[in-house]
Amino acid sequence: MYEVIATNIDVKNAVLKTLQYYALFSYPLKASEIHGSCSQQCSTEALLQAIEDLLTEKKVYKYNDFYSVQPNIEYLTERRKKGNEIAQKKYAKAVKAGRIINSFPFVRFVGISGSISKGYAEANSDFDFFIITENNRLWICRSLLHLFKKATFLVGAQHRFCMNYFIDTSKLELEERNIFTATELASIIPLHGSSLYRELNIKNKWQHQYFPNGYMPFVSTGSIDDGRSFLKKLCESFINILRPEQLNKRLMQITDTRWRNKWSKKNYPMADYELAFKTTLHVSKNHPANHQKRVLAKLSTLNSNCI
Repeated sequence: MYEVIATNIDVKNAVLKTLQYYALFSYPLKASEIHGSCSQQCSTEALLQAIEDLLTEKKVYKYNDFYSVQPNIEYLTERRKKGNEIAQKKYAKAVKAGRIINSFPFVRFVGISGSISKGYAEANSDFDFFIITENNRLWICRSLLHLFKKATFLVGAQHRFCMNYFIDTSKLELEERNIFTATELASIIPLHGSSLYRELNIKNKWQHQYFPNGYMPFVSTGSIDDGRSFLKKLCESFINILRPEQLNKRLMQITDTRWRNKWSKKNYPMADYELAFKTTLHVSKNHPANHQKRVLAKLSTLNSNCI
């Protein structure tokens, strides 16, 4: 078999698509970040040449070491730098919040997701978490965590516990396969559960087609805690004698009914419900703004204008 060598036009198109994606978040990138997020396999040299050509063609703008398809690159770069500094300060607090989440029964993996996992935050940014639970215990685990979150409203700390995506150990392979999901998955910062994190990536090898050059994390991964406290094990043992499968299913049904009622009262199209509120025994996704759909729709329009 012969290796297919990417042409300059192929690489330029891939660079534009990468920058267009991050332009949706007003986030300029460094060359190394473009390379890591680029969907076209290419050398660093080929990528730099493509960027230079796009700069000459005035399709890409540069300020210091940052690039964007948006002409207000200077403002965006300074905005990014400020957001990077805020994220760095919030990171330690997010790690502490993740430690609390991990202390709850049946939590098997905790990872930071959302904007902080991309190294960016604003003063009012939430702490988003991706959580994996024990099989057939997701809704018990989720219900306990969200009862705890309601209590955090009393001290104004609810924004530190945005737990909007749960899967259990039987559903590690994600169903949605697109650039949005691939980016969110690749950028997760694992805090607890190293073996499950490795298995999650093995089950979702499809993400590598979006990042053939090797994804460049925006935040370095620290040590991952794999411990499970005696109290956590004791609580799990107690719950496991209370017909947990039936309880787990009942909690899912109650939550789904409540969510559907809220969705219909807002006159949102029910066709979008399954994407925004994925609710099965093994998956819980609660994204009322349906951000994924809006991002992919905007990106489709932008990509049609590539070379």
